[in-house]
Amino acid sequence: MHCENCRFGLDDEEGTDRSDESLSVYEAADIWASHGKDEEYAFGYSEAELEEALRS
Repeated sequence: MHCENCRFGLDDEEGTDRSDESLSVYEAADIWASHGKDEEYAFGYSEAELEEALRS
């Protein structure tokens, strides 16, 4: 799974939710919000995690 625009995506390895190269929740929240809070841009974070990061 990856972003069709920036080609950022998750590793294909099974069992890895987030790698060392993943976005921080704050970076992901900024991208998510800038794309209309589209779940395709959540990068594995929950809506609650992203909303909290936006408030911080």
